[in-house]
Amino acid sequence: MPTDKKIPLYGFNNLTKSLSFSLYRVHYLASTQSNHSYHAYINEAYSSVKLTELLSKICHSIGGNVLNIASQDYIPQGASVTLMISEEAKPESLVAHLDKSHLCIHTYPEETPQDGIAIFRADIELSTCGIISPLKVLDYVIKEFSADIIDIDYRIRGMTRDQQGNKCFSDHEITKISSYLGKSTFQDYTIEDNGLAQINLYHCKLARKSIKLSHHLFGSSEEELSTSEEAKIQTQISLQLDDLFLA
Repeated sequence: MPTDKKIPLYGFNNLTKSLSFSLYRVHYLASTQSNHSYHAYINEAYSSVKLTELLSKICHSIGGNVLNIASQDYIPQGASVTLMISEEAKPESLVAHLDKSHLCIHTYPEETPQDGIAIFRADIELSTCGIISPLKVLDYVIKEFSADIIDIDYRIRGMTRDQQGNKCFSDHEITKISSYLGKSTFQDYTIEDNGLAQINLYHCKLARKSIKLSHHLFGSSEEELSTSEEAKIQTQISLQLDDLFLA
C-alpha cells in the first residue's frame, strides 16, 4: 500500500474491547395480510441503508470516524452492514490515529411466523482498540431497537502498556456490564449479570418488564380484540419472551 494511503497509528496498543448484542423483537401477526405487511416493514425499516445510518450514528457517538462501509441486502429479507472505523482525529492532527476498529450488524427476520408469532433478531458487534469505549453505546442501542430481549457480551483481549512499560490487560475498571446502563434502562428491563472478571469476560441479559400489546401487535390494534383474544395473545408472547430470556 502506498505510504500516503496508510493511516498513522498513535499510541498503538494490542488491547481489543469487543461488545456484542443480540436484540430480539417479538410481534404478533393477526392475519396472512399482516404477514405480508410485516415482511415489507422489516425490509424497509432494517434495510442496509437504514442500518448504515444507525451504525454511523453509533460510530460518531463514541468518538469514531467512518473509514469504509460494506453493505448487503438479502432476499427474501434481512441485511448486513460492516463499518471500518477509526478514532476521530485530534484537533492538532489532520489524520485519524487508529484504524483497528470495526462495527457490524446482521439481521435475522423469521421468514415463516409460528402461530402468529414473528421473532426478529439483530446482532451488532463493536470491536475497538485505543481509547474508544464500546460501553458508551449500550443505552443508545437498546433504545434505538426497543428490543424485548437483549443478550450482551463484552470481552477484553490482548494487552497494552502504561507509561512505565508495564503490561496492562484492561484500560478501565469493570465488574459488570449493567454498571454502564442508565436509569431508564433499569426502569424498563429486568437485568441479569454474569461475569468472569479474572478473564475479562462479561455477560448481561435484559428482558422487558411489562408486556404492552400495542408494542407487539402488527396489523391489528387492541380495540379489535376481545378480552379472551387479548389474554391468549399476551400468554403466547410471554411464553416466547421467557424462552428467549432463559435460553
